[in-house]
Amino acid sequence: MPRITEIRHIKSSDRYWVYVDNQYCTSIRARTFPAMNLDVGQEISCDEIISLEKFHWKHKYGEEAWEKEKLIIERVKEIIESKFSRIEVIVTGFGADSNEFIPEHPDESGKPDLVIKGRDTGREYCMLEVTGTDVMRGGKYWIRPDKLRYAQDHPEKDVWICLHYSQPRERIIFVKPEPLRKYLHTEIEIRGSVEHFVEFSDSSEELRSAEGFFAYLLSKREI
Repeated sequence: MPRITEIRHIKSSDRYWVYVDNQYCTSIRARTFPAMNLDVGQEISCDEIISLEKFHWKHKYGEEAWEKEKLIIERVKEIIESKFSRIEVIVTGFGADSNEFIPEHPDESGKPDLVIKGRDTGREYCMLEVTGTDVMRGGKYWIRPDKLRYAQDHPEKDVWICLHYSQPRERIIFVKPEPLRKYLHTEIEIRGSVEHFVEFSDSSEELRSAEGFFAYLLSKREI
C-alpha cells in the first residue's frame, strides 16, 4: 500500500508538498492542509491525496450540506414564484438539483443557481446565486469571492446573489455586486480550514432587502 514518506512546507508559495513512496505527489494549500489530517507514514495513494485536495470543500461539507443547499435553492425559488405569477425560476447551477457527490468542478466557478425568466415570453430577467446558513454568524454577510467575480465578469447577465437564513426567523437578503469594485476577502476558519469570504453589512450599498429585489423585478414591464 502506498504511504506518505515526506511532507514539506514551502513558505514561498504557502503550500505543502507531499511525497508518496519517496516521489513527489502534489502540493496542498496551507489554508486547507490542517483539515486534511495527512501525516508521514499514513497509508494513502497519490490519486487519493490529489482528490482530497481538488475537492476539499466538497469532502469537507459532505452530503448533509449539499442537501441543505438544495433545500435553500428550492425555497428561494418558491418565494419568488409565489410573488409573481408571470415569472418562472429555473434551476441551472452546477449540481444545484443534486445532493450527491459530483467528482468534478463547474466550467466557471461561481456560476449562479437560478435563472429568472418570463413564464410566457421566456425573456431572461436576471440570474440569481443562492447561498446562506441556518443562522447568521455575527453581524456580517459572507459571500465567496468567486460568486462576486462571476457577476463582475458577466455584466450582461445581470447577476444577483441571495443569502437565505432560516433562524430565528426566515430572512432573505439580496446583493447586487458593483461591476468595477475591487472586493477584498477576509480569512475565516471553518471546520479547521481557512475559507475566503467578502464581508458585507447592512450599510453596504450593494445590499437590497427582499422588498427591494421584488421592486426591481416589478420594474420589468412584462411582470
